[in-house]
Amino acid sequence: MAICVSGRQRSAILKRVCLLRALEKREDNMDLITGLAVVIGIMGGIATWTAITIGNPYLLIWAVFVGWGSFYHCGGKEAGFKNSAVANLWGAVCAAGALIALTSIGVTAIMAGLCVGISIVVLILAAKLPLLSAIPSAVYGYATTAALFLLGAAAYGEGIGGITKIAAAVVISLILGNILGYVSEKVTGAVVKA
Repeated sequence: MAICVSGRQRSAILKRVCLLRALEKREDNMDLITGLAVVIGIMGGIATWTAITIGNPYLLIWAVFVGWGSFYHCGGKEAGFKNSAVANLWGAVCAAGALIALTSIGVTAIMAGLCVGISIVVLILAAKLPLLSAIPSAVYGYATTAALFLLGAAAYGEGIGGITKIAAAVVISLILGNILGYVSEKVTGAVVKA
């Protein structure tokens, strides 16, 4: 006994079969953005709680998040970690140099402009070296160091010693942020694949 099926009916049957096969193969994997949101949200909350609990002046949660973002800005993975961390460090060194020069010669608006201008020229020209080519990440290091100096210098002491402590706090926090970025990328990759 033969069953007659029109072309339209055959097409509808094939669509249903394809849909059923797709549903059978479907995996309930989390998409990348959702995975990043969940993993970074949880890790960011833990990092914030830890920073507040420890209360160490060398653990600046805002700078940790800047380093974390810098890691992703540099493309993640091992290469992104290296490029981001080295550039963050370079930026902090350039800012510390500018601040030491400025406080040594006397703080005036014109001297501040000169010290910042010269240090930025050095910061950017160094990008000709492949190791220091992540200019935005260097700027993150520079800006976080300058911000901490402007907002909290008294807590770290005066002069070269205080500026060195400020740069150290920023670098420690930025590097920790890069490490958390690397870990969050690995964990997200595992969650998204699972």
